[in-house]
Amino acid sequence: MQLPGLNFELGEDIDMLRDAVREFAQAEIAPLAAQADQTDQFPMHLWKKMGELGVMGMTVSEEYGGTNMGYLAHMVVMEEISRASASIGLSYGAHSNLCINQIHRNGTAEQKAKYLPGLLSGEHIGALAMSEPGAGSDVVSMKLHAKPQGSDYVLNGTKMWITNGPDADTLVVYAKTEPEQRFSGRTKTRQAGHAWQPHRRAGF
Repeated sequence: MQLPGLNFELGEDIDMLRDAVREFAQAEIAPLAAQADQTDQFPMHLWKKMGELGVMGMTVSEEYGGTNMGYLAHMVVMEEISRASASIGLSYGAHSNLCINQIHRNGTAEQKAKYLPGLLSGEHIGALAMSEPGAGSDVVSMKLHAKPQGSDYVLNGTKMWITNGPDADTLVVYAKTEPEQRFSGRTKTRQAGHAWQPHRRAGF
């Protein structure tokens, strides 16, 4: 039904995307939803299947292997995956938006070329390390300190409640270079979204 001034049509491309993802989600994800919730384990083979479907890089430019369809398309994909399994949808969102999208928006060209291909294909799993025991998701109150050391940073502090954390190959880590400055001590963009691979570093 069309009402004057109200248009709920999202366009042919989005409609086709929704149909494709819904078909995939109902066939590949829905049958695994109950077991994933009962065992608290993500079905790991789904990462590469979602990569093959092309839904990892909805907000990533074609230059780096994404579809560049934007946030509306990403939301539609989230809806259909979550319709099949809310928990799997949450993990997908942490991977595709909190990790991939942030690297694409804020990373250097070198970081994008290094990290995005594996994340978009589903070969690597991504996460965002933001929440802390005494701050929750309040980035102003977070305490993780990033101390410059040459061309790297030494991170000192604690993160918790990291969706995909136990399985992640690549994380975007929020930290402060000047933690004593409560509101102005957040790191600059190039420092705040520092992607790294925890299985190759000590102290994780």
